[in-house]
Order: sequence, then C-alpha cells, then structure tokens
Amino acid sequence: MPGRSRHFPHLFHVALVALLLAGLAGEAFGLPGAPGRAKGTRKLLSQPTVDPEPPIAVTVELVTLQKNPNGGVASLVFRANATVSTEGAVISARVPGNLVFSDGSNAKTWNVDLVAAGTQSVTTDVIVPQDGKYVISAEVTGTAKGKSIHRGAAFKLLVGVQEPAPNVKDGAIEYEGSPGGGV
Repeated sequence: MPGRSRHFPHLFHVALVALLLAGLAGEAFGLPGAPGRAKGTRKLLSQPTVDPEPPIAVTVELVTLQKNPNGGVASLVFRANATVSTEGAVISARVPGNLVFSDGSNAKTWNVDLVAAGTQSVTTDVIVPQDGKYVISAEVTGTAKGKSIHRGAAFKLLVGVQEPAPNVKDGAIEYEGSPGGGV
C-alpha cells in the first residue's frame, strides 16, 4: 500500500497534462471548442444587441393606383401600430400641392382605437390631377403610460414618372450627401 500513494500524484499529473494537451490539440486542428467563443479569442462573444423601438409607429402604403392619361387616383392605407396601450390615438395625413383626398381636402384625421395595443388601419383615396412625384406625410399621436407620443412617416407617390437610377461608381451606388457638396 505505501507504494500506491507514492504513484497517485504522478498519475494525477499525467491525466491532467493529457486533458490539457487534448484541448490544445483540438483547438489547433480546428475542432469545435467551448461554445460562445470566437476562433482565436479568449473572450466570450456578446449577444446581439436589439435597438429599442418606439411604442407606436405609422406607415403609409400604396394599395392601388388607377392611372389616367394624366394623373390618377391612388388608394392608400395609413396604418398605426402600437406595442403598448395608447389612448387618444389619432392618425393625420397631408397631401402636397394640388393633390386632394376624395372629399376634396388636403388634410385628414382619423381617431383610431389603440387602447388594447395592436394595429389599426384606414384606407382612403387621393386624387392626383397630373403626373409627378409627391411626398405624402402621415403622423400618429397618442398617450401611452401618461406620456405623449408623436411619430411620423413620409411616403413617396410616383404617378406616371420613375425615379432616376442612382449613379454607380466603381460598383458602389453614389448618393449625394447634400446639394452642392455641403458648400
């Protein structure tokens, strides 16, 4: 028995070295290592971050466009989406220039029920007297958890025209940062 106790520390060290070498060899040959670690680093990978989103949003979408020889009638849907209970929610929309809604006005408002959160939408027609590019603005306002919220969106309506293709230089699309280069 006295001989066994003398060899135990030696066997323990041999086993420990074998485990250490197996781990290093696995890493050297590209075998999967510890989960959550990037190759060549010792730090744990961080989880992806999620940017906070506002509790309420508004969007505008084109449903149909009845094209006339010059101009047409666009059917648009204005959609309010709330992730929290929102009281007194109102969608408002405005059309530019000589465009009008089907009732002849250039601005409209709709009360929407977002007290239970969720999505509410309103569809309406816009009369476009001539071809062109128009920007229609929409806003949603309300009160959530005692705080006033106001969000907006813009929608580009193209009637009888197309957006020009952006400039391409060395395979990249160029967008002008500011008119005249900011001068």
